[in-house]
Amino acid sequence: MNSARRRNRLMLAAALSLTVAAAVAGCTGEAPPPAGTGSTPPAVAPSSVDKSFAKYDAVRTDVVAALEEKLPGISWSVDSPATMQRKNEGRCILYLADMKSPQDIVEPSKKFQAVFDAVDPVLAKHGFEAFGGTDKVPGGWMVASSTDSAGASLRIESKGMAYVRLHVPVNSEDCDPKEIPAG
Repeated sequence: MNSARRRNRLMLAAALSLTVAAAVAGCTGEAPPPAGTGSTPPAVAPSSVDKSFAKYDAVRTDVVAALEEKLPGISWSVDSPATMQRKNEGRCILYLADMKSPQDIVEPSKKFQAVFDAVDPVLAKHGFEAFGGTDKVPGGWMVASSTDSAGASLRIESKGMAYVRLHVPVNSEDCDPKEIPAG
């Protein structure tokens, strides 16, 4: 089994753990938490906050543009601002601003087939793996996720509404959200 596939399985296991924990805590109707970064270190050393923000903000922007082109009439807006957080294992994670559509994209995208058609070329352009299908998550959410060699994780989630979420480990001593460039 190659390391990328193993890393994806580890990240999926972490995401499923979080989702199951959320389900056990109670159903709130809110989006599932973003996938954890897993315990497998990225293949590439983390970049600075500035470099990572510029690179991954472009990825997120390209993904949303591809979705809007493929799924006309479904618009996206910022749901939560970019932030950073130090994880238990000591890594600093940059969470790009989440994008949200108030519309469910499962049926309009033919159960994410249009999402794959639109976004897989963008993922390849930016060094991410193709989605390869949807992740099995409880609670009725349809989720597709992808990673790159730096440990960045992109997720598209839908259930009544839809989200594009992207996070990446960064090199930051303080891990202070004030380091995030105004974007």
